[in-house]
Amino acid sequence: MNGIMRIALKDLKKRWTLALVMALLFSVTFASYLSLITYQKSLSSTYFSLNANWLLVQASTGSGEVHGSRLTQEIGQLLEENGYEPIAEIHQVVGTSLANAIMIRGVRPQDLYRVSPFTLLKGRALEPGDAERLTMIGSSLAERLEAGVGDEIRLRGRVFTVIGIFKTGSYEDGQAWISLIDAQKLLNYGSDVSIYYIPDGGKLQEGDSIATGIAIGRRGDAGNAFGQEAMSFFNYLGLVGGLVGAATLITLSSLLWRLAWLHRREFGILRTLGFRRRSVVIYLLTQAGVIILSGAIIGAVFAVLVVISRIQSFSSFGISLTTSIDVYTISMTILITLVITGLSIAMPAARINRMSTPELLGRE
Repeated sequence: MNGIMRIALKDLKKRWTLALVMALLFSVTFASYLSLITYQKSLSSTYFSLNANWLLVQASTGSGEVHGSRLTQEIGQLLEENGYEPIAEIHQVVGTSLANAIMIRGVRPQDLYRVSPFTLLKGRALEPGDAERLTMIGSSLAERLEAGVGDEIRLRGRVFTVIGIFKTGSYEDGQAWISLIDAQKLLNYGSDVSIYYIPDGGKLQEGDSIATGIAIGRRGDAGNAFGQEAMSFFNYLGLVGGLVGAATLITLSSLLWRLAWLHRREFGILRTLGFRRRSVVIYLLTQAGVIILSGAIIGAVFAVLVVISRIQSFSSFGISLTTSIDVYTISMTILITLVITGLSIAMPAARINRMSTPELLGRE
């Protein structure tokens, strides 16, 4: 076995330019799949992970969880008459463009933990009696703005001081949380709000209408809608990546076949000396392993430093993504790599092993 591996490495060294080109080609495939899987996993955790045990009362003409909904105090009173203790919030996107937009959440400090459980990473949370112009920002927004506790950020032209950084694991990590009173002043809402949250399982149900132009939906529906649109785009990129992977597989198989064919006589001699047919597989596996391992290293470095790092600056309607490289991401990438390696070896190995010893020696 060691002898076959040494022969394979020497042959590869003689044709190092071909090996380098193949490694670079595979690195593009590897980087593409690693990035796509990371983006898709990030989309799933960002857009589809909100707790849906709350119903959302909003204006039917807007998306209350993001922007565009405005309700009066009378709606809150109507909910109280139906036996609820509604949680009033303001959700709005502020900024001069989609790229620098920030989604704000105005919430009463006493209601802070009820709808959106979070982990406080730094600083402290909003508390009743706090001064004006204080904000908690999500971890994604903190990375995008490069802001920390004690720094100042601008929301709709007003300066707010960051007192805490939180993480929920959803698109809320791209939000700035301020007090409900601050949000009403910032947006000139007066006593109006964007939405009311009510618990699921009560008198009112999803799809009901509590008043003219007021709809009841489920928490997380807006994020799901945005997520489905974004996911369809990445699924299309996945199709393109699949074509790139197929091209890489065909090219790598052709290269391995060519290298094996040039040494078919040596394989015939080895077979007469008692070497088994698996020696061809070891030969090809050694060469494919060097090429693919080199390509994987180059592709991983490129993906992490160039492609995946750009996810930190992604923002659309104030919704940011977070990098998600976990066991699932690594496992899927390894699986794709093993499939490409196995198939690229199987085709030339099967062709060589089907040939008789006289055929390998050039004697028909």
